[in-house]
Amino acid sequence: MACHDGQSEASSNSIRVAVRCRPFSAREHAEGAARNNVLDISDSTVQVLENTRLPKDYCYDHVFGCSDTQEDVFQAVGMKLLDNALNAYNGCIFAYGQTGSGKSHSMVGDVHSEAERGILPRACSRLFAMLDARREQEPGFEATVLASYLEIYNEKLFDLLAGGASGELQVRSHPQLGAIVANLTECPVQSFDEAHELLDFGAKRRAVGATQMNATSSRSHAVFTLQVRMVVPRPGGCVESQAKMHFVD
Repeated sequence: MACHDGQSEASSNSIRVAVRCRPFSAREHAEGAARNNVLDISDSTVQVLENTRLPKDYCYDHVFGCSDTQEDVFQAVGMKLLDNALNAYNGCIFAYGQTGSGKSHSMVGDVHSEAERGILPRACSRLFAMLDARREQEPGFEATVLASYLEIYNEKLFDLLAGGASGELQVRSHPQLGAIVANLTECPVQSFDEAHELLDFGAKRRAVGATQMNATSSRSHAVFTLQVRMVVPRPGGCVESQAKMHFVD
């Protein structure tokens, strides 16, 4: 799981890498694999234990074990993204791993369960709470949030929020905005419930298939993007800014 933000600070890198070690699955327990623990985990290091070789240490910015909750992961990985977005810095969280490793669980999880919500629904909920708090603290502050949901399947792009059959989309080069996906649907959202509806609608249209590791494995990559446009009052006028947060599963 990689986290990238546009803000450069002396105390941290703009690109950070976190690893999450999932618990054994029911199938792995049935096969007896759970008897062999090959990992020793600390806050920033994973040690791989092998019977025939010396242990190997791998260091990351964050390491999450089986006991770490969804909220633990969000606080370490997701909150920084939100803070930077409200300061007009773009950011991206990219979940990477083999089939069945828990990418979708970490990124989305069970939206209907408060404890099992992943990074994306937690980010949506906190974002609107933070915007509401800022409106109360700063008279004249305005914010608009737009959401889009893009699927990448077999090297083709599809709009998961388009009504009816969605044709293949194309990446274009914009003179001011850089690389964009032409004709991608962007929906205004004003609350977590509205964002959840879009997320649920798009998730049902994603390509899935059964594997030995996961009966409903995602067979594609998906990019859920939240664009925040803000108007901040200043003496003599106002300042307009915007930021995008990309969540890649």
